[in-house]
Amino acid sequence: MMTDGNFATGSSGLIAIDKVGNHVLFLNPVTYDTELTLDGFAPRVHELLISPDHRFGYVPMYGDGIHGDNPHPGHLIARIDLQERRHTGDFSTYPYLAPHGLRWGVRGQLYCVCENSGVVLEMDPESGQIQQVIEVGSDKAHRIVVLPDGSKLYTENEEDAFGSVVDLGTRRVVKKIPAPNGSAGVGMSPDGGRVILVDAQEPQILVVDTASDEVASTIRLDGHEKAAQIARYSPDGRHLVVTSFEAPLATVFSAGLESQALLHLGQGPMDMAFHEDGETVVIANHNEGSLAVCNLDRGEVLRTVEAGVGVETLSFF
Repeated sequence: MMTDGNFATGSSGLIAIDKVGNHVLFLNPVTYDTELTLDGFAPRVHELLISPDHRFGYVPMYGDGIHGDNPHPGHLIARIDLQERRHTGDFSTYPYLAPHGLRWGVRGQLYCVCENSGVVLEMDPESGQIQQVIEVGSDKAHRIVVLPDGSKLYTENEEDAFGSVVDLGTRRVVKKIPAPNGSAGVGMSPDGGRVILVDAQEPQILVVDTASDEVASTIRLDGHEKAAQIARYSPDGRHLVVTSFEAPLATVFSAGLESQALLHLGQGPMDMAFHEDGETVVIANHNEGSLAVCNLDRGEVLRTVEAGVGVETLSFF
């Protein structure tokens, strides 16, 4: 199966990254029961990227801390065979440290932001060879998105007052998008028309027009009193979901961002997986070892299931 790896979905399987437990979990994509736990990873597994052919998952090992407090930063990316459900080996980002956000380029290259080093690496996903090193102008960059045409890459810089825009042709920062409060997360619409920066201090999002790389609007998150963190569009572009780690909440936006529905979740909601049915999203409740299964169209939590110790991110494939 070939899909856009930056907007992965499917019904064959579900993989979850248990950051707190330092495990990789395989769950049943229908019942959400945990079927297999992989361990033995260096500290600690964090993010996840699914290959477009659904053969592999890539999982960076960020270090034993969290953003802003990571005393022993990691330098490995684990490669997981999704069909055989096993850990096949690791790539090294050394000397670049604290690998975190991952995205695909249009030629199949793997982009990885190494937070402590302030760079994005362009890597070969088969060999792990580092092909290019791109300075992003911030050692606070935690997550990245890449335009579908491969022309630009965007970073959120958590404590810096700007988001970085990288021209992938010249591999240089060409613009800094004002984000006065810093940005705790970044998302992008599947068509590449919008980039969303999540304000790090206020419960609001900044909507960036990628044609001009200007902030087109700022939208308050209804019902939120604390700043949010993760922003992800569904693969079909019909919904934007924004989760708030500091409060058990998520907002489901319509495609045009004109309407909001509030989800009441478990403690510490983080990243999410979109089912290929276009209706279901599964959100990780990082601080309570559970997953919230939600209906996007109705803005409703259907049920909560136990999974791992503290899952940060997950994906259908």
